[in-house]
Amino acid sequence: MTLRLRRRIDVTAPPPGVRINLGSVAAELGVSFSDLQRATGASRGALFNLAAAGHWPAGYDAKDLRQRIEQLLAERGGSADQIATLWHAYDRTRVRAASTPTTDARGHPLDPNRPTTRPSVGPRAAPAPKDTDMLLAKQTLSAEARKHFALFTNPFDGEVTCSEEMFVNGEIRFVREACWQAATAGRFVALVGESGSGKTTLLADLKERITTDRKPTLVIEPSVLGMEESERTGKRLKAGDILTAIVLSLSPAAKVGQTSERRTRQAEALLAGSTTAGNSHLLLIEEAHALPVATLKHLKRLHERMRLHGRKPMLGILLLGQPELLDTLTERNHEVREVVQRVEVVQLHPLDHDLPSYLQFRARQAGRELGTLMDADAIDALRGRLTVLRQGVRNSAVSLCYPLAVNNLVTAALNTAAQLGVPLVTADVVQAV
Repeated sequence: MTLRLRRRIDVTAPPPGVRINLGSVAAELGVSFSDLQRATGASRGALFNLAAAGHWPAGYDAKDLRQRIEQLLAERGGSADQIATLWHAYDRTRVRAASTPTTDARGHPLDPNRPTTRPSVGPRAAPAPKDTDMLLAKQTLSAEARKHFALFTNPFDGEVTCSEEMFVNGEIRFVREACWQAATAGRFVALVGESGSGKTTLLADLKERITTDRKPTLVIEPSVLGMEESERTGKRLKAGDILTAIVLSLSPAAKVGQTSERRTRQAEALLAGSTTAGNSHLLLIEEAHALPVATLKHLKRLHERMRLHGRKPMLGILLLGQPELLDTLTERNHEVREVVQRVEVVQLHPLDHDLPSYLQFRARQAGRELGTLMDADAIDALRGRLTVLRQGVRNSAVSLCYPLAVNNLVTAALNTAAQLGVPLVTADVVQAV
């Protein structure tokens, strides 16, 4: 759970409810929750709850659990700094610094004194004042560029057809696990990301994982076609629509109750029977930023009610939405305070320092090394072009280094390089797009 802390806390001894560094450090070292489970004997859900919210599993000696986890991470190559900060409040800055590349696109060591921010490369190097100036429409690799760079396919078209083609860093691993817990452990999770940040790709990955792992998980997807927050612009998704979707998903031939009470009892009975049979259930709602506040509150109540014998969750909830959902799910909004206290909010952040790794990964999907397509300065220029100034009380730089925007800009740069007849994409080529 990602918490945006509004008050000062002791980061070295955070209170329960605060995400700690355990999850991010484990991801950096390639240690999965299954590995932690085998080393400690605690359940995956309990360990995820520890990493996401600092809640120590009941029935376990905290000191022994800490020692087992620290020993495992040390054996997997964890540094003294990583182990020392394992139980501190989550520090995203530390994680980003740890992931800063030490080599350029061609594999040559970077100068440690070289700035990590994009150097000035001319009058167009400064961030543009408007977000829209930085975003391109869908780009297609031209035939001229394919011939120029000897590419049979466009490695930056962004199409992910299997799990092997999906780029994964530490934060994405954490988000994937949160979605998995919603699907298999009945959690209430909200996944928030900008358009083009990879929400749809993660959703497809989740569904594929359910199938390949042969998990008895039934995904319930109410129709969001035409859904809007206000009746003036569309149709609101209401609790009755969600209950109807649950009933019809579990029993397509059922006659849905006409009253809210009948629908609720009908959905509860069907979920109980399916859960007893060994199934888990995931209520999946896309475009959740368009949900009205009333429906968000009803979802929280639905999640609390749908429990087998009052204990075991029978229904996990996964909301996928754009950043407007964060504006609704804020502790400052007293209308949804009961929801904010129970939903786990995870975010898809920009690639930023993972941009070189992402570009290299995409290039290798086409059997090429990134250094044969662009130089190191071009990567800095890409990052600069996708950094914008947003107007406000203070002008602030905001990164738009999301996969879709990166893919479109790189494709356009490859086309431009082919038109200019230069062998590689350089910073000047990026600026010429």
